[in-house]
Amino acid sequence: MKTILVASLAFAAATTWAADVDKTIKQKNGWAAYQTELDRVVAKVNGTCGSKISASYDKSTYPEFDPIQDRTQSACQQAVGTLEPLCATPAGKQAAQGLKTATCEFSTTGTGVSVSGSTLKVKIDPKKSSIVGKQAGSYSWKSALEENL
Repeated sequence: MKTILVASLAFAAATTWAADVDKTIKQKNGWAAYQTELDRVVAKVNGTCGSKISASYDKSTYPEFDPIQDRTQSACQQAVGTLEPLCATPAGKQAAQGLKTATCEFSTTGTGVSVSGSTLKVKIDPKKSSIVGKQAGSYSWKSALEENL
């Protein structure tokens, strides 16, 4: 019974957490502007790469959202936009064409990318902006994507 109660409380907290980032007009307008800009970046990637990727922000990962103070939008657009120059090579183009979705997530464990199936996950930690990869050292979005695709 105690386990069920804890699980129920955790689910309720997660549900409330996600709901709080998209409840005010300011927040809704902020997310809409973010998505519009991300869609613009994705259109360029799809045009160059011949891919059919869609991209979005995983709002459920954001503990709070203030569109004026948030610093994840630019990193998300840069990471997804870096797919475009990767398509200059046949291997890069093939990798991009294998992706169906890209999701940008708020993170507290570092900034980086991973691929699961046909989904590119971009994790953005506003407090740890250096991009991390599988090996020690400094990464760019390009090198992190090349390592994961």
